[in-house]
Amino acid sequence: MLLSVLIVIFMFLPAIHLLGKHNLTASDWLQLSCVVPFVGLLLWRVNTDDVAAGPLTWLTLGAIVVLGLTLFIAGGQNGTYVTALAISSAICGRYSRTRWPTITVSAICAMAGIAVGTAYHSGFGGTFSAAAVGPLGGFLAYSAARRGETTEMLRRTRAELARAAVAEERLRIARDLHDLLGHSLSLITLKAELVGRLIPADPERAAAEVAELESVARQSLSDVRGAVAGFRQPDLAGELVAARQLLDAAGIASHITSAGIDGLPRDVDAALAWAVREGTTNVVRHSKATQVSIRVGADPAAVTAEISDNGPAVPADLAASSRPAVVTAGPDGRAAVQARPVFAGSGLAGLAERVRSLGGELAAGSVEPQGFLLRVVVPLSPQA
Repeated sequence: MLLSVLIVIFMFLPAIHLLGKHNLTASDWLQLSCVVPFVGLLLWRVNTDDVAAGPLTWLTLGAIVVLGLTLFIAGGQNGTYVTALAISSAICGRYSRTRWPTITVSAICAMAGIAVGTAYHSGFGGTFSAAAVGPLGGFLAYSAARRGETTEMLRRTRAELARAAVAEERLRIARDLHDLLGHSLSLITLKAELVGRLIPADPERAAAEVAELESVARQSLSDVRGAVAGFRQPDLAGELVAARQLLDAAGIASHITSAGIDGLPRDVDAALAWAVREGTTNVVRHSKATQVSIRVGADPAAVTAEISDNGPAVPADLAASSRPAVVTAGPDGRAAVQARPVFAGSGLAGLAERVRSLGGELAAGSVEPQGFLLRVVVPLSPQA
């Protein structure tokens, strides 16, 4: 919008000045006849998202360049429409998909600047300025357009990498669970059937089979926990680093702070690490946020982790199904969360169970007017 306003101002001010003259020359009439279509085509081109190199694009760019050159040449010695020369070259550089159209138009604009400067004896400085303004505008616009395309490509690549990382983790868990449980559950089923047949005939052997059945079930449970946890318990410091890496890969700006997290009990540290992992994963997969804040702090009584983002509000139908908590600012300026459950998803439900097992609290929900907040508080002692 601002660019459109600037174009109108810079292009129509000379035309208004010409209308104030009493005797208009042929050059003046030529300028007045070209300025309206020139500005109209510029505004249409600038406000059109389609930049495909089709016939309409080339026709439009060609018309803009011809009209801009005509305005510059007709403006003559006063150099009123030198801006038209720069804009013509820049618009071609902005919407050309290759550099050759930009080079060609820049060369034409440079030759036009030299010709006009020489014809009107503008001197070395004036001639050089008129010759340089076209190539300068064209190549600056071309480089800016290519840089924008590269940035957009990098953003899409980061998003794809983030999605691929999430998908790979899901595939790993599914693969490990299939490999671990396929044999174990088959063995448990067979032993259960065997115990059912042995109880009437051989109680002692049935008792031995039950003991083996319990051992297999315990080992299967341990294997599942190891597969889900990546064969390790996460630590809070490592998850904060991993969260920053994941958010950076997804192209999401992050602000991560932590204080007093050294020396936490192992189970408390692991619970908060799971909270950071779950909150960060949900942001990348579901929030469509551009900024995320992760704050972890401890005091003598408890340790608190908050993950908040600026994503869009939860839709009404989703809000009705998951009953999200509404998070508002409390009297002291801190976030106050209404105690309404939001644990519809398995991730948050599992996290809530971990936190409750330690005597802590979890709240999650939409923030007014925009965003989402996950807040976990875990006491550092049973008394707290």
